[in-house]
Amino acid sequence: MYIITYWLFAIMVWMAATPAKALDILIYHNNYAYTDTKSGLEGQGHTVTGSTSTTTDSASTLANYDVVIDQLYNNNCGSTCRGNYDTYVKNGGHLIIVGENSSFPTRNSNIVSLIENKFGGTLDLSSDVYGGTQYNTSNNTVNTSVSDADDGGQYIYGSSIASTSDGLWLAKTGGGAIIWMMWRSDDLPSGYTGSVTVTFDINQFQSSYDSDATFEYVDDVMYYGENGTMASSTPTYSSAPTAAQLQSRTDSRNISPNGNQIYITQSGNNLDLDIVQYDNDQLIAGTGSTSSSLTDATITGDDNTVSITQGNNAGSFSDDNVTLLDINGTNNSITVRQGDNVDDVGGHRSSTNVVGNYNTLGILQENDGGVGSNGHYMEIDVAGNSNTMYMDQKDDGDKMLFLDVNGSSNDVDIIQQGTGEHFLDITAGSNQTIDVNQDGSGSHAATIDMSGYSSTLDLDQTGSTDQTYSLTQICTNANGCGTTTINQN
Repeated sequence: MYIITYWLFAIMVWMAATPAKALDILIYHNNYAYTDTKSGLEGQGHTVTGSTSTTTDSASTLANYDVVIDQLYNNNCGSTCRGNYDTYVKNGGHLIIVGENSSFPTRNSNIVSLIENKFGGTLDLSSDVYGGTQYNTSNNTVNTSVSDADDGGQYIYGSSIASTSDGLWLAKTGGGAIIWMMWRSDDLPSGYTGSVTVTFDINQFQSSYDSDATFEYVDDVMYYGENGTMASSTPTYSSAPTAAQLQSRTDSRNISPNGNQIYITQSGNNLDLDIVQYDNDQLIAGTGSTSSSLTDATITGDDNTVSITQGNNAGSFSDDNVTLLDINGTNNSITVRQGDNVDDVGGHRSSTNVVGNYNTLGILQENDGGVGSNGHYMEIDVAGNSNTMYMDQKDDGDKMLFLDVNGSSNDVDIIQQGTGEHFLDITAGSNQTIDVNQDGSGSHAATIDMSGYSSTLDLDQTGSTDQTYSLTQICTNANGCGTTTINQN
């Protein structure tokens, strides 16, 4: 379950595939199935114009429409009709033309001639067309690269095309007989930029044959004819660390302390420093450290208070924790504690770089050694101005947090907890409040990028089911931005 609430002047949320645009559609018809088709396509957001003329409009008139659907199953598409459609498709139009059963042999032959003589394709009609066999079963299949498979099967009520040597099949019977076929792009002669689709049997456009699925499917066919790729209603969402981020974590883990080590150069003002390391192999150094070279942690200036604890002596065991610091500037209070939970096995890495102004930063990483043994990874980069941040990662499961805050007046509160493997990558702009809570045994991921000012986000992903979210949020504040709340559990 997910809940999204927002009020923003400008927002981009990258978690869905590109929706199909509204199209201007012309339908030639003889009043059979037209009302259902019009209603169904308008329900998909398109504008539909109907014509009962049996004479095809000129190519210049057809050019005013994105799609032409020819439902005149009892009308012969002669040479003028075929010539107009040829020009229409050549210039980027998208044609769907409907044939019928064996009672309409001339109509069907005209469609074959249209495909073979104008569009350079091959179309062989099966005995099913001539015999009038119709397919209306849930055993029908659609090409999932073209259409959403959830559209159903009842809409496929066409007679079959026995074989084609080219084009793209859109729908088949359970036995493999093609009942919708499209020619587009490389399937058409050089210079043609539109598409042509053929199917047989007008009945499939009636609402009595599962209208919702019928016109979702036709909508998909039109989309594919225009774009060549389907906008699935079930897109795959993505949020994962980049190769550079994974390499940064690997490089940090390759920094292995030998005994308890502290490398600090501190300069100036009212510093209150408290460091406790306890168990074996703890390191405090600078962010420029590598596996072969260590740099000083470097705390510089003004009213800083720093407290670091990296293990405990109360029966648990916490080794191999590394804290990297570069703190520079005014009124900062930095608290880092990495182990110190029951049965904690350590292995945490924290890389911190804070520069200036009224920052309060709190970092806590714990685990209990039951699931993950590599420890958690946190990489923080803050650049200034009135920032207050608290980060927790806590329980088992591999947890990664990459935070880059650059701006003013930010308030960030993050907790990743539970046994799941959780990933966050947050880049924030100015004047924003970010509150993220990922919890539970599921593997949750959220890549969040916010910019502008006066924008608030509250993300909460919990539970045992894996959750994924990727959000880019832009607010330029024309009369103020607002609140984005996301809850998936």
